[in-house]
Amino acid sequence: MKKTLLLVAPLALGLAACEPEDDPVANPESGRCEATEYMAFDPVNHAPQDARLDAIDRMIALFAEAAADPTLAAAKAQEIRAIYESPSTNLAAKVEGRKDVHDPDAPLGAESKAAVDGALQMLEDATTPTEVSLAKQRFEKAGMYRFLFHSVLYELWSPSRKHYDEAYGYLGTGETNLPGGRRGLASVATKRDAVNGTTLAEELFIQLLDGACLLETALNERGADEMEVDDDPAYLASVQAMDRTLRRVIAYSIGHELFELGKAGADVDAARIKLAEADGYFSILERALLRGDAAETALATELREAIDDAAAATDDGWIADFPVDHLLDLLQEAFSITVKG
Repeated sequence: MKKTLLLVAPLALGLAACEPEDDPVANPESGRCEATEYMAFDPVNHAPQDARLDAIDRMIALFAEAAADPTLAAAKAQEIRAIYESPSTNLAAKVEGRKDVHDPDAPLGAESKAAVDGALQMLEDATTPTEVSLAKQRFEKAGMYRFLFHSVLYELWSPSRKHYDEAYGYLGTGETNLPGGRRGLASVATKRDAVNGTTLAEELFIQLLDGACLLETALNERGADEMEVDDDPAYLASVQAMDRTLRRVIAYSIGHELFELGKAGADVDAARIKLAEADGYFSILERALLRGDAAETALATELREAIDDAAAATDDGWIADFPVDHLLDLLQEAFSITVKG
């Protein structure tokens, strides 16, 4: 059995169930419970997710081309839209149809679609590198990262071998979790680790491997291809742990953008971009925070007010007035984290 970081030690009691030598129901031939690399239940399962991550990478690269030459912005917006709407990945339909597992009635898909459509219109109208960058932040954070975040959770909360492979695909760790091969949310976690001295990317991968072991064991016990997420307490605990780690990745990302906003000083363009990035990351967690405890709701309420006030400002005085330190304090209290940059 692979060794788990102390930071995810609460899973230890549940992990004991996936030891093949202790549990005759587990598949001793799969090696999944000892694996240090991700073993797909069937590689075909995550091929569509791999293609969607490829498409996201290509679209983000087109934003970079537009930033280098804003006269190409309108043409690049059309190229991005063609990739986004291509039936080869079905990405647009997946974004619009995605549900929040914790609040299925929320208009998550509509909000993500609006963010993407708005970003592409911003890009089409852009005439400066800053305008291109503002469009990119909205597209990447409020659009693609929000979709990936909720997609990982959606697949984990629908336990089957196929869905688990799909969650792996959306997470973007690759089979080995080597830093150079991480994409999507795994890449975001890597960036936050580099600044904050955290181990988020490694934690996510270990939790992913542990969950695969627990799922295999639980399904084998039942002789089933799928189950409900709360049918097996150990599997449920693993999903909840990954949910918490993903939230911390986004929380650190909000904190990073606030930290950078505080350093912008008189650089108005830099401040506007950092505000857009913070808002994009915040959109991923905002509804969950409003459902949370007092510290979380205070963070959500005050951060939204500050962002909206800044966006509505008619001059650049908002930069000096933006309550960076106060919001960082609220963020760190709500998530029990320390943002170092």
